[in-house]
Amino acid sequence: MSTYVISDLHGCKQEFDAMLDLIQFNEYDEMWVVGDVCDRGKYSIPLLQEIMAHDNIHLIFGNHDVWLARYCQELIDAKKDNNSIDMTDDLMCWLHYNGGYSTMDQFMDLDFPECYDIKLYLEDKLLYKYLKINGRKFLLVHAGLTEEYTGSKMRMSQVPEQILVWAHIGIDDNPVQDATLIVGHSPTFLYGPEYEGKIIHGKDDTILHIDCGCVFGRALGCIRLDDMKEFYIPSTYPIPGRRR
Repeated sequence: MSTYVISDLHGCKQEFDAMLDLIQFNEYDEMWVVGDVCDRGKYSIPLLQEIMAHDNIHLIFGNHDVWLARYCQELIDAKKDNNSIDMTDDLMCWLHYNGGYSTMDQFMDLDFPECYDIKLYLEDKLLYKYLKINGRKFLLVHAGLTEEYTGSKMRMSQVPEQILVWAHIGIDDNPVQDATLIVGHSPTFLYGPEYEGKIIHGKDDTILHIDCGCVFGRALGCIRLDDMKEFYIPSTYPIPGRRR
């Protein structure tokens, strides 16, 4: 049995399936997806349904998953009545600026039982997870933590959702003293060209940034916590603004 961590799939189902083949993922293994299954890529809903079908693949929510969960019922109601939904600023932010249109369209094309299955699945919202592998403690969270929400008396349950799914942190920013922090959210190429398509190991290996920017044409990264081995699948997506 092995434990794997991956993040920011963003509808990249082809690369995800290739990763499962590469690591020879089986029913005895566990995988933790550290947020953002949905949006930007081509196959958000089929990918989410694939994850839902595996009892040993677990989703920790990212900001994009929060958006889908927030609007599931409104989308179902609009589908029932054959109406559009009210375009609020938040909805516009999701659909127009964060790649949510394809997710919405795929959701609306589902049968009602499938829509309700997704809604029910997303109601069980997990925002962080502690793991202990071979005596080493890990904290998995989509975006990270900021200094004001840490300390010896601070409980993770007290940290606002907004921080856990939206925070942008530096390469070495791990305010957690008793665990290795594993985050996604910010693609590693944003930290410098030397990190393009690679997992970043921050200060003293106490923080790992694992969003390797698959949907932005870089790579899908995955790490096996048992021995810290890294695995990569090249992206099939073009790099924005760059010709292939």
